[in-house]
Amino acid sequence: MTSSSDRLKFAGFTLLMALGVALAYTVLHESGHALAGLAFGGKIREIDVNFLNLGAHVNIEGSFSRFQNAVINFSGAGLPLLVWLILILALPKESGPLVLWTKFIASAGTLCSLLAWVVIPIFYLSNDAPAGDDVTRFLANSGLPTLSVAFSALAIFTGGWFLFFRRSSGTRPVWHVLFTGAGKPVSAWRWVLAGGVVVAALVAAGILVVSTFGNGLPALPKGYNLAVTVDLSARDMEAETIARFDLPTAGDVVIFLRVTGLDTRLIDMSLVPSQGESIQLMHGEDFASAASDSQNQYRLQAGEYGIVLTNRKSSGILQVYFCIP
Repeated sequence: MTSSSDRLKFAGFTLLMALGVALAYTVLHESGHALAGLAFGGKIREIDVNFLNLGAHVNIEGSFSRFQNAVINFSGAGLPLLVWLILILALPKESGPLVLWTKFIASAGTLCSLLAWVVIPIFYLSNDAPAGDDVTRFLANSGLPTLSVAFSALAIFTGGWFLFFRRSSGTRPVWHVLFTGAGKPVSAWRWVLAGGVVVAALVAAGILVVSTFGNGLPALPKGYNLAVTVDLSARDMEAETIARFDLPTAGDVVIFLRVTGLDTRLIDMSLVPSQGESIQLMHGEDFASAASDSQNQYRLQAGEYGIVLTNRKSSGILQVYFCIP
């Protein structure tokens, strides 16, 4: 018969393992970004993993192509997945209950993080994805079909669990001993333990989600249309018109600007009418922002308008949205 002390120890072990997996995943996640950035000639300014404010980020200095940025975006999820795969293949198939339980918690923490890559592309289709998230940036930088990314992530998630069960032959006895009471009525302590496991898993998942979403921005208000997405790392831009709109009659126009991963020596953006004075929308020198939004409403006369951008080649993605009556 299992003693109360043993039950308490197992519950504590489960909680510590869940938090340990969350910490290990977050460190590997940020290290993945950093290693990819270094591989492409960048410099690491800062790596911060701080569970006190549930935040984690890495600051990479360098000019990267869209492909390189896409690899950096993916590497945050890719490195933990690679480490998990090596461990699952390296650990013996036949293991004791505690080793099996550890493998399960580690697998749940790693594989469930892939669900962000399944869900966020769906929001991306309606321009509601969090702008600061790795998945959103990957979709913008890679140009891959959105649904193919979601289905690929779902396939990896499913395949990962299949591999886990293939490499864990003793899973059923663990569940049997922990939660079924060996065919007897389930005692109260087992329900308490099951609840503790669920709570620990939710806490770990919450930390992973916050770390993964990082500097995510609120969803875009309804009624806005995406006019253009600009990869600021592609090249220098000098007074280039990146978007246009026609206003048949005088009215109020709302322009919504969203930038992510910006680090530039100079950025200047103006609203230029076919006739009349231009309106400055954004200006910054030696300006950096992980993720930010700005929204302004203008009373404009009828006519043709253009968004003109000057930018020194730098990291970052710029998105311009219009809300036109």
